[in-house]
Amino acid sequence: MNAAERMKRVSPRTLKLLGSVLFVSVLVLIYPFQSTVVPLWDLRVVDRQGAPVTSINVTQHWQHNLLESVGHEELQRTDQEGRVTFLPRRIRAAIFTRIRFAALKLWRDGRRARMNPYSSVVIWGSKDTQTNVAIYEGEGIPPGEVVVSRLANPAEQ
Repeated sequence: MNAAERMKRVSPRTLKLLGSVLFVSVLVLIYPFQSTVVPLWDLRVVDRQGAPVTSINVTQHWQHNLLESVGHEELQRTDQEGRVTFLPRRIRAAIFTRIRFAALKLWRDGRRARMNPYSSVVIWGSKDTQTNVAIYEGEGIPPGEVVVSRLANPAEQ
């Protein structure tokens, strides 16, 4: 018995069920599900004595290494309390796309392939403080505080 004859013996109800399962499976594979690359990052910048560092540049860099080939950045300045808040960073991608990109990345980069979300903040732009970096590697809550060192003032020495 060939395939066409076997299909004739399958009930219309079974064919509808199989068609529905196939349709839903395709939808699940191509629907662009949302993922959070970096959650809300509320950060306070302080010096070694715990005093807020005001009006200093803080640049957030982020990228979902599996789904993006380039990163993003946003610059803010700390307020009077030494705070900045970066909104959650999200990306949408289908399961099919994620599987395809993962396979390509593994094939191209092997065990060195980075597939996780990544973010960092760089505190910079003040002649009075050292540049500092905080890193978030995709799990838990990003660091809530970064301590920077104040540079010695040559006039005070």
